[in-house]
Amino acid sequence: MQDTQLYHQILGLSAPWCIEDVQLDIDKRCVLIFVAAQDTAVWHCPDCARVCPLYDHREPRQWRHLDSCQFLTYLVAALPRVRCPEHGIQTVAVEWSDANSRFTALFERFALEVLHATKIQSRAAALLRLSPGQVHDLMTRAVARGLSRRDREEVLVHLSLDEKSFHKGHSYLTVLSDPTGRRVLEVVEERTLEAVESLLATSLTPQQRRAVRSVSMDMWPAFLSARQNVFPDADTVHDRFHVAAYLNSAVDATRRSENKTLTQSKDTTLSRTKYIWLKSPENMTDTQKMTFAALSGLELETAKVWAFKENFRAFFACHTEYGARSFFERWYEAALVLGNVPLNKVAQMLKRHLAGLLAYIVHRVSNGIAEGLNGQIQLLKASARGFRQFGNFRVAILFFLGKLDMYPHKSP
Repeated sequence: MQDTQLYHQILGLSAPWCIEDVQLDIDKRCVLIFVAAQDTAVWHCPDCARVCPLYDHREPRQWRHLDSCQFLTYLVAALPRVRCPEHGIQTVAVEWSDANSRFTALFERFALEVLHATKIQSRAAALLRLSPGQVHDLMTRAVARGLSRRDREEVLVHLSLDEKSFHKGHSYLTVLSDPTGRRVLEVVEERTLEAVESLLATSLTPQQRRAVRSVSMDMWPAFLSARQNVFPDADTVHDRFHVAAYLNSAVDATRRSENKTLTQSKDTTLSRTKYIWLKSPENMTDTQKMTFAALSGLELETAKVWAFKENFRAFFACHTEYGARSFFERWYEAALVLGNVPLNKVAQMLKRHLAGLLAYIVHRVSNGIAEGLNGQIQLLKASARGFRQFGNFRVAILFFLGKLDMYPHKSP
């Protein structure tokens, strides 16, 4: 079998395309496969599929294909252009690649698989023998392809909003995710009201926005206002993840203040105990449990605030709004009686956002999936050693966490 016949079978080309020649370049370690069209070919406009007359041929182009015996392999062809009465002069579509791509569909599918396996663009580039820019171009087009294929009629009942640090200082991203599908829907730079409103309004169709029943989020004012403006019929939900974070901050602030006072009298009772107070009993090691048992028997302000933090977990176990509201009122009054400043601040904040807390009892949705996605976003950031530009970070997040249909559908 000749080389042209072999590659014709491997590539699976169909009429009017055929292989004219195959050239091997030993020095450059590459194979060039020259593809041409038959003289009797009938051409169609790529936009409207109308049969159109041949106008001319473009300059020869190359498409990277899967390697042949460790040799880089390229398809080479001078594509015809047609004159369409409606769309003017257009380059015909080819079966082996998408428009404006410099890779065959098979190579592109393989490259995306390598990226998903490595999760590091530089490592994928080395394995594929591509430049970092080419890998980024593959990812960008894959994400655009996946977003264009999303089901715009899909019903999304529950959503999550979360923030993620971007650069040092007060630089954040806002992440919109679908907790049911365990995926990121879209990302926007900043966490301002304007940015969050744009994110919510452009990521969903009007019909999808009307179907949203709840949005799980923390108590950042811009998130709350954006939800009210874009989803007026939905509920804001504050779950245990965010509440625990605020209460842990109150415990830690109390420990630091009390430890400072104790160390002035050379009392090291609270020294090196930070992480014990930030853990729940079921997550403590045996050594930490022993240390905590000794500390909890002392009249420490930190221990009292910690008890309030742990007691609030019962709020999320309530089965009715009435029961949850009654529990909160008792807990709130007792917290104020204690008179601890950090705890009082958190208690007053929770009272202002009680409607969002009670909404959890109704919907039973949490930001747990969003927090998990946030952790995966941090891993992507760490693996890439940071992202300088937001656009590159967004592409990486949607590529790995968007659950998009990104693969080319062309076969050869």
